[in-house]
Amino acid sequence: MRNVINFNKNWYFSKTSLSQECMADDALKTGLPHTWNAVDGQDGGNDYWRGTASYYKTFARPELPPGGKAILEVNGAAMTAEVFLNGKKLIRHEGGYSTFRTDLTDGLAEQNTLCITVDNSSNDSVYPQKADFTFYGGLYRDVNLIIVPGEHFDLLTDGGPGIRVTPCLDLNTRTADVAVETWQNAARVTLTLEGESQTVTSHDGYATGMFHLKDLRLWDGPDAPCLYTVSARLDSGDEISISFGCRTMEIDARRGFLLNGREYPLRGVSRHQDRKGAGIAISRKDMEEDLAAILEVGANSVRLAHYQHDSYFYELCDRAGIVVWAEIPYITRHMDGGNANTHSMMRELITQCRHH
Repeated sequence: MRNVINFNKNWYFSKTSLSQECMADDALKTGLPHTWNAVDGQDGGNDYWRGTASYYKTFARPELPPGGKAILEVNGAAMTAEVFLNGKKLIRHEGGYSTFRTDLTDGLAEQNTLCITVDNSSNDSVYPQKADFTFYGGLYRDVNLIIVPGEHFDLLTDGGPGIRVTPCLDLNTRTADVAVETWQNAARVTLTLEGESQTVTSHDGYATGMFHLKDLRLWDGPDAPCLYTVSARLDSGDEISISFGCRTMEIDARRGFLLNGREYPLRGVSRHQDRKGAGIAISRKDMEEDLAAILEVGANSVRLAHYQHDSYFYELCDRAGIVVWAEIPYITRHMDGGNANTHSMMRELITQCRHH
């Protein structure tokens, strides 16, 4: 069975680029979320510190099931991050707003030093580099250690959930065919939706099933933000679930935006993910307060500018019936060296958020 261990406590922070098992003289103990630009990034001077800093912590080898894996999950590291375990580099991730993961298993010792270097310095290949907002640096979202059995759902492809749900609606009959796809290293998968279960065979790490929903409950804006939940389980006990809404969205040149076939004027706001005094190192409570303010003004939509936001805020919008405009930080200045980065950020955005 899967065990998600929050890894936010007992870090050390240094404005020094470290990768080995060592302690910096200027290291400060801190917890996550954290940004080093919470103050200088908000004074309006546009002279905030940009560079490479390090976060490191020690931890004992976690207990693993037979053949199990220990996967590190980083939900936001701005802007480029490298992960080192006991001095060995495991991964480099470019892009400050999406989730990425890496496998720690083979490098684990009885006692371990984990170091994550984070770089928000100016460059010509990782977006954004010019805009009207601060490019904060830091480990500013949750970091988790995910323990899974030997047979488990995919965790490493583009930071995705290992499951994809695609509902195909018939608004006239109020029915939907729901395709569920999963990726895993197991022979079979049991899928469950609305009390109906089916076991499907996995071929080359891929499995798919189909459900038919009658008397459909539409996701239909703030008045009816109905959601369904589908779960997938392996014989090893690894289990994942995902919530989704059944709705159609269209844009018509004459009628505008259409939700479930009817004209639906979008009235909303644009949201950045920072707070005074905290920068982008915000809490779930902060996100809930943001959504409450958006709902208070009567909005039915929000633009999440100018990058992928925390997955929790997309979930809040799903539950509140808020239509979201999502985007990547390709903004203001085109960089010839940044094409690969735009592609990877867009792929991660779609993989991680398409069910919202």
